[in-house]
Amino acid sequence: MIKRSVHAEFPDYSLRYTHPNLCDTGTKQTSGYFEVPNGKHFFFWFFESNNDPVHDPTLLWINGGPGCSSMMGLFMGIGPCHVNHKGDGTLPNPQSWNQAANIIYLDQPVNSGYSYQENTTAPHINDSNTAAQDVYVFLQLFFKEFSQFAESDFHIAGESYAGHFLPAIATAITEKNAETSHLPIHLKSLIIGNGLTDPLQQYQYYKSMACDKSAYGTLVSSSEKCNEMELHQHECQKLIESCYKNSNITATPFSQQSTDACLLASKVCNALVVQPILSDMKLNMYDIRKPCQSGPLCYDYFDAVKTYLDRSDVKNALGVKSSLVFQLCSPAINMDFQLAGDWMRPYVHQIPALLNSNISILAYAGDADFMCNWMGVRAWTINVPWNGHLQYAQQEDVDWYSNGAVAGTIRSSESLTFLRLFHAGHMAPYDQPQVTLDMFSRWISGKIL
Repeated sequence: MIKRSVHAEFPDYSLRYTHPNLCDTGTKQTSGYFEVPNGKHFFFWFFESNNDPVHDPTLLWINGGPGCSSMMGLFMGIGPCHVNHKGDGTLPNPQSWNQAANIIYLDQPVNSGYSYQENTTAPHINDSNTAAQDVYVFLQLFFKEFSQFAESDFHIAGESYAGHFLPAIATAITEKNAETSHLPIHLKSLIIGNGLTDPLQQYQYYKSMACDKSAYGTLVSSSEKCNEMELHQHECQKLIESCYKNSNITATPFSQQSTDACLLASKVCNALVVQPILSDMKLNMYDIRKPCQSGPLCYDYFDAVKTYLDRSDVKNALGVKSSLVFQLCSPAINMDFQLAGDWMRPYVHQIPALLNSNISILAYAGDADFMCNWMGVRAWTINVPWNGHLQYAQQEDVDWYSNGAVAGTIRSSESLTFLRLFHAGHMAPYDQPQVTLDMFSRWISGKIL
């Protein structure tokens, strides 16, 4: 049965939803669409906590890309089930984060996953700040309709390009909480997994990750190639600095100067610093312990996820029209964001205000990921200028324990925590499900990691 909900303060927006019985039949679920002017339809899938739904925190999960479906996080990480390798059914996930929280998975920007846009002539979203505005309105409608969760502590989590999305969404929430009479959203923290948050710091560490000896060996053995990479890295840094200088992250739409400077940085840095390494190492760029499997994402398992989500019975149960083809990652969205210069923009500049407002941030990183490697993530947390910067920078990385064993290293002070996870790649919950569930449960309950 399909239900529809509207909001008096957002009369042109609505929720259309149903209650499926997929994935985990013991968990109460809601799925459907957040419907937006210009014919935009954002798909969401919500799972209540298996513990105490009304009193447990609520989490919004966002995948990256830009343009990748948040169903990746659901089925290849934190959700209550996994798709089997044939793609014709699911298996329970005993390490689901639903043991500790209610979780919303949202396919955004529009045209990722099950989301779609009917009006093909309408402007496309191509920057993280604009994308965040739709997410904010979605949350307003969601918490009005499901008011039993409106007073819950709220957290936002995601991977990869969510390092851009999450600060932008959090900024939209905190600004609207202060400026409007809308329902306040009780944002407590961001949880950023292997995120692209500060390209200026991140791109400095590709050469180190490729050429320096690590626990997983040396990726590039040619000293000539490593020296060449270092030269290109200096050029790259200057271009990213120009992008930052020309980008006022609080001003949307961005200026043409910002777009031009940031697009140039993206083109040059990816072509001269990143791509030569990827073509040389022949490994899974998201987990350097493994060979690259099928497709651009290097994981065969994604084929099974797509097969399952393209099944007509699954789409019918979720309230998705049968003709819609599930899009795991959209090259068109990725290109739109790239051409708009969004890839290199300094969304890290939104972090200080969040930290200074007592929004806690956990930046975790699987240390076998090359693309958003742990060294770059660690570097931005040390360099970000907030009120607690000096105290945080003076901390040491110390062993972090999970279930009685060393599972990584941690640096933490006040509102900011960096956690390096051993033996995990870009999608750390997939590689270390028990460890990351422990991390998440302790974090949202306010326990010291």
